[in-house]
Amino acid sequence: MCRRGLIKTIVMVLIMTMVLASSALGVNNTASASGLTVIGSGESARSDGKATEVSFNNPFGIAYSEKLNALIIADTGNHRIASLDLKTMEVKTIAGLNKGEDRFGFPGGGYVDGSLDKAMFNRPRGVAVAENGSIFVADTGNHAIRQIFDGKVTTIAGGKIAGYKDGKGLEASFLSPSSLALDEDKNIFVADTLNNTIRKIDKTGKVTTFAGKLGDDKLLNEPIDLFFDEDGKLYVVDGGNHQIKRLNDKGKIDLVWGNHSIKDDESHYWLGGYLDGPGQIAYFNFPKGITGGKDGAILVSDSYNHVIREIKDSNVSTILGAGLAGEKEDKEFKIYLDGPTGLAYGGGKLFISDRWNNRIIVIPDKGKNLSSISPRLVGDNIILYFNGILVEFPDVEPMAIEDVVRVPIRAVVEAVGGEIKWKDETQEVDINLGGYATTLSHEEGDFILYEGRSLLDLKALEGIMDLEVKYLEEEKIISVQMK
Repeated sequence: MCRRGLIKTIVMVLIMTMVLASSALGVNNTASASGLTVIGSGESARSDGKATEVSFNNPFGIAYSEKLNALIIADTGNHRIASLDLKTMEVKTIAGLNKGEDRFGFPGGGYVDGSLDKAMFNRPRGVAVAENGSIFVADTGNHAIRQIFDGKVTTIAGGKIAGYKDGKGLEASFLSPSSLALDEDKNIFVADTLNNTIRKIDKTGKVTTFAGKLGDDKLLNEPIDLFFDEDGKLYVVDGGNHQIKRLNDKGKIDLVWGNHSIKDDESHYWLGGYLDGPGQIAYFNFPKGITGGKDGAILVSDSYNHVIREIKDSNVSTILGAGLAGEKEDKEFKIYLDGPTGLAYGGGKLFISDRWNNRIIVIPDKGKNLSSISPRLVGDNIILYFNGILVEFPDVEPMAIEDVVRVPIRAVVEAVGGEIKWKDETQEVDINLGGYATTLSHEEGDFILYEGRSLLDLKALEGIMDLEVKYLEEEKIISVQMK
């Protein structure tokens, strides 16, 4: 082989080696078809640099800034606030000094105001950017609201001591605040997560409670993210209740999407689920982030389902993710995610904080990149979901008889682990469901018989068994859940 041929062969081998290594590491900067970009090496570490070089440690909240042409990132595990330059696609630390390691070997945070190179945070989760470029930070571990502006970090409300107290500036107290949102009047709204409240900081620095009630998890249960739409409506990710709620200007809930199942005896949290469809029957599983999309759409990071959901025209659908944790790109699901949290939308792009994958996903809103991948639920037959789980009927299905919708009671009870017994002599049905016991009588008109099955109408089902029953006539969907 001639010298020129040998050199050519060596160069080709090197190129192929680099391509294969890049593919194996999963660090493709841009997918050719979708334009999707991955920011982060995937390693749990701390570094600045270009898209494939930078490292994060459980990034949580993010905020888009048109003025800065940047994405601001709360790199929670690294106790820092970083910036992704959307022109160069490089990440640089804005503020947040680490101090050694904690007792578990993780980077140590702290609480120091001052210049950017000396300031310290403690597991900050939320960021918001004002029109003048000022960055507000929900410094979760320090129970404080901080501001980055004019080369320094200052505390504007709360402090190192956790608590619940309204008041002026540093007199107020919070308990693990997780996110912030700014309204048109420059008021700051804070998701005060472990106080189950939304707090408001006005332009004078006065802190008041805007929504929720301390100790009441029915109204709000660990609210974790906030978003104002173009009409000034405030949306809350009510994480512990697995719901998205809209508040009016008085702090009252006027719209809810999502349901929760039953309460887990060990964790004492409500159980979530995964069901697309009309908002009244949809289920989320510990959603953590929210932002607005194109044409009035609301986008939600459904963290424990590892997907991104879209709410549009009061219908919930999945637009990204497979419902399983992962990191690879995929033709059907677009990309696998692992515990997505913060979301931001700007410049025609959706930004996702893919928390447990230690990366930021940037995906252009074009073509079918953000289109629904959910199957439509509308069909010819009536279907029934119990606590978000589709109930299978072996023969007789739910049906409308003389304009009254009825369901085969045995299939519903057995689908959720209940017991049902038919007494042929008296034509009665004994039901035992989760400690609830009752007897239904055909003679008393509690149910009708149809092709050997006992059919109960929806009103009787709700009243007799103490269930919450919703029937969506247009979609032909029955949603049943335990109260």
